[in-house]
Amino acid sequence: MFLIGSFLTLLAGIFFFLPLLLELRKEVFSEMQLKMYAQQGEDETPVTDANLPAIENLQPTQEGQVEKPTIQYQYIGYLQIPKIGLYKGFVSKNSKYNNIEYNVTIAETADYPNKEKGNFILMAHSGYGYLAFFDNLYQLELGDLAKVNYKDKTYTYQLVNVYLQDKTGKVAIFRNFDVKTLTLITCTHEDDLHQSIYIFEQV
Repeated sequence: MFLIGSFLTLLAGIFFFLPLLLELRKEVFSEMQLKMYAQQGEDETPVTDANLPAIENLQPTQEGQVEKPTIQYQYIGYLQIPKIGLYKGFVSKNSKYNNIEYNVTIAETADYPNKEKGNFILMAHSGYGYLAFFDNLYQLELGDLAKVNYKDKTYTYQLVNVYLQDKTGKVAIFRNFDVKTLTLITCTHEDDLHQSIYIFEQV
């Protein structure tokens, strides 16, 4: 009976701690290359081979939450999506805090919102905790609005396309090159195998 009880206790411990160990492993190996591609028609045209962190669905830690570091950010603008109550600042591309582990992050290949026919590309985590800024994007529907405040001007965009791509280290961005665009990239809700790309066009 003692051996059976010990075995069952060990088995229960493995089942309890295994998810935590897997999450720890995911965090350790969370960095990967993310290549941004712009696509027009059927041809993929590589824009850059940006060395950017992977975008993951964050999970609760063993303690439930990670303490948010106290850092004063110098935001240059704000992203606002009224439907999901998102209002989050972003720092400049050359800031060390333009990093997915701190903020909504501007992609290296992104244009700033004031560029004519440019593409403002933002990335953030999904999941749980204070870093999961894009966790509720999955609730958006075509036609929903997003606003970007930049240099004392507000740019309004409308969601026109949402699509998934495998997590292969590459993200193809399908957009209309004749209009100003906002692109949001994050992990797919309750799906560890795909990234979700949200395409907004200026209205």
